[in-house]
Amino acid sequence: MSGNKEEQRPAVYRVADEPDAAILSQYEITPNSSGPIQKYLEAIAQLRLPSGAPLVSVILFGSAAKGAFTANVSDVDLMVVLPDTASQDDRRHIQKKVLALEIIHGFRMPSDRTRGWLEKYVERCTGYSLSGFVCTRSDLLSGEIIRVLRLSPLEGVFVDRIVLAGVIVSAVTVWGEELLAQVPIPALRRLDVLKALFIFLSTVILSAAVFPLFPNATKYAMGVLKHSLHSCYFCYQQKTASLKEEVNFLGSRVTRRNVLDDLLNRRRSYSPSLAFVLSCLPILFRLHVRTARDNRFPQHVSRNRTL
Repeated sequence: MSGNKEEQRPAVYRVADEPDAAILSQYEITPNSSGPIQKYLEAIAQLRLPSGAPLVSVILFGSAAKGAFTANVSDVDLMVVLPDTASQDDRRHIQKKVLALEIIHGFRMPSDRTRGWLEKYVERCTGYSLSGFVCTRSDLLSGEIIRVLRLSPLEGVFVDRIVLAGVIVSAVTVWGEELLAQVPIPALRRLDVLKALFIFLSTVILSAAVFPLFPNATKYAMGVLKHSLHSCYFCYQQKTASLKEEVNFLGSRVTRRNVLDDLLNRRRSYSPSLAFVLSCLPILFRLHVRTARDNRFPQHVSRNRTL
């Protein structure tokens, strides 16, 4: 590469001083994508609770925050932080507004049919319908995943610490109060890798079971494998990367690299496949067992790693 060509850097946004001030992108994310993302974030920042109270913070994480956003493939992952006085109705109100803005700005396709309770349950279990979450200021500052994601005590038992650690380390505040540096990040344990494996295997088995019923079953498994790669890569590097980088890094450590390549290909040109869903099971097992074996635990998470 030419020495005078500036290396692509992760997206960084100016934190606005006023609720209605524009959010300005400092670095291009990917060609033709920074504009739509910026407009979407500006619309999110101007949301209000039914009482008229503004949001506390809007935090961007995932591919758009690390300079790896790909149009028509990546989600714009957000953490929307509300005042501690926000009620459950306020949360639902903001969640509906965020969903509507995702559709308006082209980051989510509107549903062409009504989903039944079983399909909604499966999508919640697999995380398919989740591109962000809404929490209060005190929830975020607690550093407790059960509070941030509003999980039941039983659900919280099965959720690993890697999830929130990866979000906090990779995230950037795009509007409002800067809170990320104040969020405690507990040390990662080998138990967290095994918890992640249990959840991921369970959700892929669920995806295979509902494959004849629901058209998105293959996408459920794709999402699970993507999150598995994120978790395992984070345990090695304590930072986030593009999915392709994660595949290149972890693909050399496990057999059946072709399944990981298939994931990348299906994200570019989707087609349903029960064979792909079933092939996720052994690769998930190998990824997590290798990660648990290769790394030393407990692992204290550094906030100073570069993206």
